[in-house]
Amino acid sequence: MTTKIKTLYITSLSLLLTITSCDSFTDIDIPGNQLTTKKVFSDDALAKSAMASVLRSLSEKGFLSGVSSGGTALLGCYTDELVSYQPANSDLSQMYFLTHNAQGSSAKLLWESSYSQLYSVNAIIEGVNNSPSLSKAVKDQLLGEALFIRGLLHFYLTSTYGSIPYVTTTDYEVNRKIPKKTTGEVYTLAKDDLLQALSLLPETLPRGNRIRPSKMAAYTVLARIALYEQGWSKAVEYATKVIGNPSYAIDSDLSKVFLKNSSSAIWQLEPISGLENTHEGGLFVLETAPPTNVAMSTALVGSFENGDQRRSVWIGKKSDTSGNDYYFPYKYKKNKATASSEEYSIVLRTEELYLIRAEAFLESGQIVSALNDLNVLRNRAGLTNITSGDSAVITSMILNEYRHEFFTELGNRFYTLKRKNRLSSEINQVKPGWKDYYSNLPIPESELLLNPNLLPQNNGY
Repeated sequence: MTTKIKTLYITSLSLLLTITSCDSFTDIDIPGNQLTTKKVFSDDALAKSAMASVLRSLSEKGFLSGVSSGGTALLGCYTDELVSYQPANSDLSQMYFLTHNAQGSSAKLLWESSYSQLYSVNAIIEGVNNSPSLSKAVKDQLLGEALFIRGLLHFYLTSTYGSIPYVTTTDYEVNRKIPKKTTGEVYTLAKDDLLQALSLLPETLPRGNRIRPSKMAAYTVLARIALYEQGWSKAVEYATKVIGNPSYAIDSDLSKVFLKNSSSAIWQLEPISGLENTHEGGLFVLETAPPTNVAMSTALVGSFENGDQRRSVWIGKKSDTSGNDYYFPYKYKKNKATASSEEYSIVLRTEELYLIRAEAFLESGQIVSALNDLNVLRNRAGLTNITSGDSAVITSMILNEYRHEFFTELGNRFYTLKRKNRLSSEINQVKPGWKDYYSNLPIPESELLLNPNLLPQNNGY
């Protein structure tokens, strides 16, 4: 964390800006290596470009990215969703075969990319707060987006690694000695950032243009944190904010869920150009078999209930010359450029709020309300209503919906099983070598050497 953070913004924001010199936010040309921080945050358009570069980074690496080194692929291979067909020493195969360790690169990818992104976010927050010339509208927009991203990335970091530093400054002397905070402390700080963002972000954005965070995105992450903290009333309150917003609806057509103009999308990441589609489509969609990267596990493919239309619409199949079948996630169907972008990578979507609220209702003893929310997704998938059951049965049904609604999306399976204390019992069925301490990834050893305040290492590593 510390070495990379020190060098990211030494004298300017030019490196941050040049990766998106013609972004849809601004469509302006950046004079590379000529922009001081003061200059960037004296101009509305340049300041927007700084945030556009952060959003591009989120798409290209880290927890929210659909590339092979991103959270979706790494955590899908780590659990029981994906099988890696890459060489044994590759990052995906280290996660799949559980050979990851504190010295290797696989568990390091998410840590390093996230803290690099957080440094950029904090530089924007400082630049905006210190600027005397940015318009109020741009200040509010950028500050709200930066606070939202800071809260969300720390949420993912603590959910993955356990105790972690919560970084809120670009001061190298502070960051190189920063200590860890417990998951509970991180959640509290993330909530503070998200609640501040709420007062600054727009209520919503139009379909097809939900490429920046909104209030609804902040409510979604707050609802998720409330669920993780077992704050049932808050989880219901925040989830209802989104579900009750008329701008969001769950499309009855499963083939439309992952399109650019998805009606349930809350926040999406825009492709790198107006002709490209998603990294997920490029990674997952098989044109030949056997695969060279990843394919779906037989455990996941075989777990769908009879009649579940997600099985037919969201899963594709490719056979090799010997007749062996390989299945792949087919939520995103475009793996090449098109005349114009048709699919954007979805980070947050409304369906999650129904499951959050269903679980919170159930834990609050409101079984009928819980079943009503659960059945919204079951009905959309072509399945019959669940009309009764004790708490244990309904909990299993909700977890089943998480598995089949959100498979291969941003590590949802890993985080859901972890918070329900079911990782070992579930993953051991397909990976007998799974150990309880795998619920946290190791802190990269290189970071512990740079900053001893990050000690102790996570148990088992």
